Amino acid sequence: MQIFLAYIKKKQYLCSRKGFLKKDSMKKYLIIGLLAVMVLGMTSCSTCDCKHEPTIPCQFNKKTIDLIVYQQEWKFDNDTKQFYAHFDLPELTSDIYNYGNYSLHREYNAGTKDAYQVALPESSFCVEEIDDGQGGTQNIYYTQMVDYRVGVEYVEIQVTNSDYFYGAANPEAMNFRLQLTY
Repeated sequence: MQIFLAYIKKKQYLCSRKGFLKKDSMKKYLIIGLLAVMVLGMTSCSTCDCKHEPTIPCQFNKKTIDLIVYQQEWKFDNDTKQFYAHFDLPELTSDIYNYGNYSLHREYNAGTKDAYQVALPESSFCVEEIDDGQGGTQNIYYTQMVDYRVGVEYVEIQVTNSDYFYGAANPEAMNFRLQLTY
């Protein structure tokens, strides 16, 4: 340890006034010591015979659940001014809810080679053409937020439009993928 500290302080000679260890010899001892520590550190666990079982499992279980909300299945909540779809999922146990990991993605172009996913919450820009009441049409521009909430044995997907604009129809059909890791 004294050799190492002396090397750090960049002293010319070590351990005595006589200078029996010079700077070049000290580098050799330092390198040999570091190599010995590295070799012992890398081989210590692989050569020992452990007699106890690990408490944390080495493998994770993964499950993907596809969820589809068709346009006619969206429900509207007048209090929150949101569309929502509720899914009962017994696969989402209290252990997964408390100790696992879950994420929900919206899937576009499902079942095609051009499919892709976007993690929720997602905000997107929308345009809807509506009747202006004078025989013509008018474009309405708004932002749509798709979010979700999770509980034990259920997932609820929510759609909120900016300025609480809701045209004549429910939101479009949407595909989702729930990823559970436990």
